[in-house]
Amino acid sequence: PLHLFRRLMVLFLCSAAAFAAAPEWQWLEFPHADEPPNCAVWQSSEKPSTPPPELGWDPADYTVLVMLAGVFRWSGGQDALLEHFGRISSLQSIRYWSVTDQQWNSLFDEATALQSADESSAREDFTLQEIESGEPLFFLQRENRGVTGGVYRMRVASEPGRIVVTTENVRPLKAFMVPLMGAGEFQNSYILEQQDGEHWRFYSTLRAGRGEFAMIIGGHDSSFINRAAALYRHVSGTPTNAEPPLAPK
Repeated sequence: PLHLFRRLMVLFLCSAAAFAAAPEWQWLEFPHADEPPNCAVWQSSEKPSTPPPELGWDPADYTVLVMLAGVFRWSGGQDALLEHFGRISSLQSIRYWSVTDQQWNSLFDEATALQSADESSAREDFTLQEIESGEPLFFLQRENRGVTGGVYRMRVASEPGRIVVTTENVRPLKAFMVPLMGAGEFQNSYILEQQDGEHWRFYSTLRAGRGEFAMIIGGHDSSFINRAAALYRHVSGTPTNAEPPLAPK
């Protein structure tokens, strides 16, 4: 019995050590300036990791994780980039490549800034002063695939040469009345850092959490890549429907 106990303890300690040695968060490499961005998608079983504290995410709790790294040319200054994030209404102009339809579609059917988390409190786009305040800002975006509950909270932190934007849903998301994810389980982050006088590094991360039916969204890597690419193009001032799409099929 003593030998058996010792063996069990060894197995337990080895298992604990293996669990503790789970892969750490790994960033994608940045491409050269003006080259297409690098993008990757992981399912929950493929990439156990703990995100950086600055993202404010729950450790390793996701169904899908999407990362994109790019470098773009920008001569408008940092304030112009911040104002870009405040123009919520401009999200309606974004086009993305639909793998299902094999054509360029609108990413959002509706997008508007809100006074509060109440979706009926529509207002004008956020000002630069509001973006720089660091206060939570709310906005509504409805995707083109029948997803409802799209009220989001946005936080912006900026310092010279660096911008961090995080968003998360404040209400459960549903698709055709089917629950997908609970509040706070669909999160995006955008980290922008000035590389030199003309170029900015852009790193986006999307986390889709473990809602009761969140597994429905798995297995659509190309769709996630094309959506991430469309948002990157939007921020960088590139036509969002420029050929070729990042993931044609």
